[in-house]
Amino acid sequence: MRMRTLVPSFLIAALLLAFLAAGDAAVAVSEDVCEQQRALYPKDWNDVLKAKPLYRCQSHYDGTLLVSIGPPDEKGSSILNLVPIEPEGEIKLRLDDDRQVYRMWLDADQARRLEEGRYFATVVRTQESCWIRGDLSGDPVFFMDIADPPSDSEGAGAFYNKAPRISAFKGSSYTCEPVK
Repeated sequence: MRMRTLVPSFLIAALLLAFLAAGDAAVAVSEDVCEQQRALYPKDWNDVLKAKPLYRCQSHYDGTLLVSIGPPDEKGSSILNLVPIEPEGEIKLRLDDDRQVYRMWLDADQARRLEEGRYFATVVRTQESCWIRGDLSGDPVFFMDIADPPSDSEGAGAFYNKAPRISAFKGSSYTCEPVK
């Protein structure tokens, strides 16, 4: 009698293990996942000259960034570009080992919010980024809020307000202004 109850339990356990093992194979990451992700972006990662400049963002400690957006694709998505530039004068790229272009695809609503200068945040990627199962190691978040609230106290900048409204990238605060 005991054998009759153990056999069905054993079969159910074996089937469950086989199902779980097949499930792991179904969610395995393909070997070329990084290449597939990279193919969604321009071949020349640093070619941002066709993008529309939107904002010049200045950090006291980390220099100047140009926020630009590429033309929309057939679905209305556009590429956001964060490009290190020279701090003054005409827009000149400033790329080296410590300064690189960051990019991210935006859907139509995100692109609209960015162009309007409304509160905006997204993770951005480098050319070497490869995201597997949500691992964003090394990929920073870019926050932008171009509101310019008055200071809470005379002589203090908006950063020192009780509720500061600033832009931020890689641990530094930025002040962003529209490109004219």
